[in-house]
Amino acid sequence: MSAMINQIQRFNHHLFSPLSVQCRRMLFSSQVELVEEWGSRMLQKRIETKDIITASPLNLLANTLNEKALSFTGDDLPKKGTMVPATYHHIYFPPRTREKELAKDGYETHFHPPSPPFNQRMWAGAELIFDNENPLCVHDQAKMITKINRIEQKKGGRLGDSVMVWLDKDIYNKKGWSMREQRCLIYASTNENDSVESSSVQQRSIKMNKKPDFSTMIRPTSILLFRYSALTFNSHMIHYDQDYARNIENHPNCLVQGPLSSTLLITLLRNHLYTQESKQDLILTSFQYRCLIPLYVNQPFTLCGRKLNTNGKSFELWINDYQGNLAVKGSAILA
Repeated sequence: MSAMINQIQRFNHHLFSPLSVQCRRMLFSSQVELVEEWGSRMLQKRIETKDIITASPLNLLANTLNEKALSFTGDDLPKKGTMVPATYHHIYFPPRTREKELAKDGYETHFHPPSPPFNQRMWAGAELIFDNENPLCVHDQAKMITKINRIEQKKGGRLGDSVMVWLDKDIYNKKGWSMREQRCLIYASTNENDSVESSSVQQRSIKMNKKPDFSTMIRPTSILLFRYSALTFNSHMIHYDQDYARNIENHPNCLVQGPLSSTLLITLLRNHLYTQESKQDLILTSFQYRCLIPLYVNQPFTLCGRKLNTNGKSFELWINDYQGNLAVKGSAILA
């Protein structure tokens, strides 16, 4: 630990020397031009992916999450016409990418900013909106259209120079538009000798000063992370390769997937409504969340929720890590 602190101090001394500051300004200026050129091309790009909403993956994810309020658990498959639960869309429309076409971290590169310098990807959160008159259902033939909504560059800060990319993912069935996920990804600038995620020394500590109406604690096992990555065809190495997570991205262990965190929050809400209000179906108008700090395998965290006193249909949802720090914050509105 002392060696790491000394290394950080030497790095900071070099980073903020007058020459280094001048060099960084010139570097960022060239990065801005690089990203602007890339962005102008990417804003014209759209990717259409087709899929069939089959029953088996829904059952497998429900079993993986130990769902209590869904009917298709154990050996029971969902019937034709069963509505896809909110956030379960992640198991469809996988990236159909050959291994040789993946980035060094194992993730797909369709909308990846220039790398180098922007080598590290982080999941910042997402917003989901639904057409409840035309939900995505089992046996639907569906398509997803992905395109960039906007791009934002940031200089310095906790993550260093970075690019934020908002992706719109619109899903359609034969009747028309069904839902949209707008996700936000952050790409941080690193060089080959950097440990690309220095969050272990820069993480914010935020406490949620509200008491939940309902909560549950879970310990995310390596099996849970593996099964979720397999079901979503997510080969990002920080979720399953401990050596990569520790030695390359400087995390203490493998990370819990951002979409998995959101799905666990919706599962918490669904179970609460099922047990307290006897609601069989959780139908959402919208759901949004932000990932604030990483969650790690085998470190327990607490899923929390509370009803807001607006119209009885709005809920605040969040996750506290094992130290009580706010890790994920979101809200959901019922139909």
